[in-house]
Amino acid sequence: MSLPAETNLYQPLVTVITPAYNRADYLAEVIDSVLDQDYPRIEYIVIDDGSTDATWDVIQRYSDRIVAVRHENMGETRTVNAGFEMAKGEIVGIVNSDDPLLPGALRAIVGELEADKRIVVVYPDWNMIDGSGELVEHITTREYSYVDMLRTHHCVPGPGAFFRKSLADQLGGRDPQFRFIADFDFWLRAGLVGPFRRIPQTLATFRWHPGGASSAARGRAMALEHIRLVEKIYDLPSLPSEAKRLRREAFSSANYIAGVVSGDRPSFRREAYFLKAIVLSPEKYLSRYRDRLRHIAGEFVGIAVKLPGYAVRRVKALFT
Repeated sequence: MSLPAETNLYQPLVTVITPAYNRADYLAEVIDSVLDQDYPRIEYIVIDDGSTDATWDVIQRYSDRIVAVRHENMGETRTVNAGFEMAKGEIVGIVNSDDPLLPGALRAIVGELEADKRIVVVYPDWNMIDGSGELVEHITTREYSYVDMLRTHHCVPGPGAFFRKSLADQLGGRDPQFRFIADFDFWLRAGLVGPFRRIPQTLATFRWHPGGASSAARGRAMALEHIRLVEKIYDLPSLPSEAKRLRREAFSSANYIAGVVSGDRPSFRREAYFLKAIVLSPEKYLSRYRDRLRHIAGEFVGIAVKLPGYAVRRVKALFT
């Protein structure tokens, strides 16, 4: 449901928060995409997280239309939390500094949240775009299920997700122990507060940057965060009994994702995550996760092919 163009319905203030770090190249496009929305009541907070490029110069060009903030570099999670503390809107969303909103997004989002006060989070379909803004792939998001999000370790809300400010207040914002997946942690905790709703419209974008592969150290850190996240969720006393019964499958999926994000090259750590994923929930890899099983099998076939050559090189190294 969307609010009509002319309406006497109450129109709540919407706060959009954009954390920016060294994004002078795309930031103006994103700011324009928010300011050009056809929804009349927007508070737009743009925070420069200690950038070393011209990000602050871009932000200052809009200082008469946005809340412009600059602070020393503290990372995205803490920057977003700073935005939550400043936000005055009843509805809040994070729009990343290189992912413009599409026209009509805020009106559609408000319409859904106003139509059903029980809903705490709404999220749309979105487009993956390249550096030039050209379409790479259209993403149709999954219908929401808390249990499925936990058991598959798949973050359902993505670009264009908005939520009630009261939710951020209740959860205490994002957890700063997570550098890479604080948003996923937020959604998993939010799912214990109230229902989410998918908006079957394409309202947001995610910009794909080729060649942005993680370093080995970054991959290891991301992998550990995925495991730590599931450990945290299963320590929560409010977790429903249905979710508790899926503990092994949830940890299996987290280990699989940890292996995926560990890097592109085979390593003992990466393969150990994959093996643990299968051991934790072997029956699921013959049904629900057959695609994952094929991926893991391909990994180990690749290692087997390379292993003889690696062994020969190691032996030669001993005598040279």
